[in-house]
Amino acid sequence: MTTSTRAVAVALFVDFVVGAAKLVAFLLTGSTAIMAEVIHSAADFTNQSLLLVGIARSRRGPDSDYPYGFGQSRYIWALLSAAGVLFVGSGVSVVRGAQQIWAPVPLEHLDLGFVIMLVSLVAESISLAVGLSAVRRSARQAGQSVWQYLPKGPDPMGVAVVLEDASAVLGVLIAMTGLGLAELSGNPAWDGAASVAIGLLLGASAIFLINRNRRHLLGAAPPSESIARMMAVFEESPLVARIQDVKVSQLGADAVRFKAEVTFDGRELARRLLAERDLDATWATLNGPQALERLLVEFGSEVTAAIGGEIDRLEAELTEAAPEAQHVDLEPD
Repeated sequence: MTTSTRAVAVALFVDFVVGAAKLVAFLLTGSTAIMAEVIHSAADFTNQSLLLVGIARSRRGPDSDYPYGFGQSRYIWALLSAAGVLFVGSGVSVVRGAQQIWAPVPLEHLDLGFVIMLVSLVAESISLAVGLSAVRRSARQAGQSVWQYLPKGPDPMGVAVVLEDASAVLGVLIAMTGLGLAELSGNPAWDGAASVAIGLLLGASAIFLINRNRRHLLGAAPPSESIARMMAVFEESPLVARIQDVKVSQLGADAVRFKAEVTFDGRELARRLLAERDLDATWATLNGPQALERLLVEFGSEVTAAIGGEIDRLEAELTEAAPEAQHVDLEPD
């Protein structure tokens, strides 16, 4: 089980248990803010299920219809997950909170509600810690910091878990604050204000995730550190005169396509081929036009074979320097 899969599985279990506990707290208190948290957990549970589907779909191998595989399935399901948070979690929470502000309903058994929400806070924090650990490990593998990885890292699953868990932790704190203010002031409208704040929080995190996954679905480039490792392979090759029309795109959490046109240094290539020949013996065989023609035909064949071998070598070095470059297309210019 990968770190992202483990983080999603832990979050799925926590959301189910915590959601049930929050539902009990809502039934006891009648709190709109806690109801928003019930919706929050239900939306997160559905979303984590979608993320697991995305992980499973993305592991399918390439076929004739999808030669580059299904790595981008993760972005599709993560996008659906974020849309669920936005339209269900955020929308309902804001509407119900506004209703509570407009026509406040008295709250009951707030002490039990506080206890249940405190337990939920601990559980959500544990899930957040697991998600952060997964993202930290993925960021280290990508050569990025966590703050760089969160907006642009190639694996959307761990990031989705971290953002949803972080908003869950903050949401529980907001709900507890709303309940506390309602208890102290005797005004249940504070409970509705907390519900609205939770809804806005969910909406902000969902919009961030939607934009992040949209970027990858459009074929965004991988992190600059990854591209730099790939380009260094060509810069260190004495046979490469220049490289142009470079196109690098993320195909999945751990798959990148690298396409480029490579211009080789013909003089350097010829020197290498001639260094492998016995020039004195070759010169001795040139006893007429036909011998010269055979030599040129043979040398031309050696040149094309050498270019093909150099392309194979560059592709192998590129994959070694950047293992995520699973699809490399080099064209001699």
